[in-house]
Amino acid sequence: MASSNSIAASFFGGAVAAKPSAATIHRGLLAVRASMDLEKAVAESSNTRRGLVLAAVAAAAVPSAAMAVDIPGIVLPPPIVPIDPSAPDVLIIGKFAVSEHNKQKKTSLTLESVLQADKRESAGTVTYQLGFSARDSSSGPLKYYLATVVIQDSPTLLKLDSFEPILR
Repeated sequence: MASSNSIAASFFGGAVAAKPSAATIHRGLLAVRASMDLEKAVAESSNTRRGLVLAAVAAAAVPSAAMAVDIPGIVLPPPIVPIDPSAPDVLIIGKFAVSEHNKQKKTSLTLESVLQADKRESAGTVTYQLGFSARDSSSGPLKYYLATVVIQDSPTLLKLDSFEPILR
């Protein structure tokens, strides 16, 4: 059975605070097991840093389904979902990102291909993160970029949030 107190340890060692956890946080069975493993690893280790590393490994071993526990008052970010980089809407968003970057930085990049695409949906917005290749003019060398585009529902708004080169 898990203890009724949770111990937070600082990075440099030593207990920082002890608070009752059972009354404030409702956990799933696997999350409770990970918490017990964490407390055990910290207690058994003479080196606090080693104990924290072992505890982090134990917590990472818990399946993601156990981490999706509904905790009142805490809103978790929506999951990032990989999508098909060759989908027509992804290509349109990639072209938008390149053209918006060209306007802002006064460059002449042309989109070659989208290599990777992820999407995150939340209340009224969809955030796309694209990894793609582009050329500066038609004869320039092929370079790789990572861009984030945010789309809002009402009013419909596309915004280039970031556009960064990927060094190879």
